[in-house]
Amino acid sequence: MTKRIFLYRAVRATSLCMMHCALCMMCCFLCMVLCALVSCSDDEQFTTSRSDVLTLPEDTLKMDTVFSGVSSSTYTFWIYNKNSQALRVNDIRLANGTKGFRVNVDGEYLNKNISGLEVLGNDSLLVFVELTPLTTGEVDPQPVDEQLVLTLESGVEQQVNIRAWAWDAERWDNKAVTADEEVTTTHPILVFGTLSVAKGATLQLHGTQLYFHEDALLEVSGAVVAEGVTLRGDRLDDMFSYLPYDNVSGQWQGVRVKEKGRLTMTDSNIHATYLAITADSCSTVQLTRTIIHNNAGDGIYATSAEIVLDHCQLSNAEGSLLNAQNSHVTLTCCTLAQYYPFAMREVALALGEGTTYSIEKMLIGGYEEELISYGDGVEEVPEEAYKIAEKEDFVLIDEDNLIYDFHLKPDSEASGFGCY
Repeated sequence: MTKRIFLYRAVRATSLCMMHCALCMMCCFLCMVLCALVSCSDDEQFTTSRSDVLTLPEDTLKMDTVFSGVSSSTYTFWIYNKNSQALRVNDIRLANGTKGFRVNVDGEYLNKNISGLEVLGNDSLLVFVELTPLTTGEVDPQPVDEQLVLTLESGVEQQVNIRAWAWDAERWDNKAVTADEEVTTTHPILVFGTLSVAKGATLQLHGTQLYFHEDALLEVSGAVVAEGVTLRGDRLDDMFSYLPYDNVSGQWQGVRVKEKGRLTMTDSNIHATYLAITADSCSTVQLTRTIIHNNAGDGIYATSAEIVLDHCQLSNAEGSLLNAQNSHVTLTCCTLAQYYPFAMREVALALGEGTTYSIEKMLIGGYEEELISYGDGVEEVPEEAYKIAEKEDFVLIDEDNLIYDFHLKPDSEASGFGCY
């Protein structure tokens, strides 16, 4: 027993010694690293030659149009010191104050200015820029120019030009229309939350544009009458250099026409939603020369509703362009083009169980072999009521840049069908 205790104590003592040795070695290593860092810092040579300057972006930093009072996306650019020696930047500031700009340089927020910043040889600084523009008082977008000024220890001043555009908009936050209202403003309308139209109330929209924030929704329990109106998302910038957010589906929720509600649109446009129009029981949707384009769900989803479309374009949806369940559908000279590029898409036209229809001179095309689906008991659309278009029949389908023009080419054999 005594031998076991002795052996245990010996092993424990040996383990403790090994742990102490490991800790000592780690401490020595950290000290060596720290000394090396301090030595590098002490040995760093700073140049004050006026010929040694920073390398700035060649062009002006161009930001997109931003609604007044709304924060922009974050833009970034690099500033390089391509000299072998370090540079001291005595002062960094915005030439004209702020004008709504927010700047962060190398992790330090620029309030009035930043001073005493060092850039080692062959190193760089990362700059972040955001903008919440002030009201301009003008109808059209106005330029907002600024300069980020850097003063080196040598006295040399360098600057980066920044340009954005500010656009005044009328803002609606969870606006509720409870009595008849007519809107003819030339300013864009920025919609946050739910724009609701109560039963018995009519909202008339003439020649204006409504920009819906993410998750914003138009909910119609009464009536909406729109002429020459665009309903779209509020992102005015680009996802990529070639792709504006406005060309990306799912930017806002869409339009919900509730039970017995009514939506009437002429010469208008709805695009880039999750689901462009949802028509509930006993509701009516009547569209004339109107485009519904590029949606992450269905273009129109109708349940026990009345859908009347005259010379309309329904195009590019992850769901169906028109999905009617137990509804009545009237399509006159409409173009249904199902070329949604981002995922597997549904058929162009889904005529569900219980749906009746009247279709005349419809043009339909898409990637899939099956373009129309039928619910139980629904008769197939007569061949003389529509023509199938090939991709080559349309003026432009640019799948790389997501640009589409669904007008028919003059020599198309489908001429005389569709809305154009």
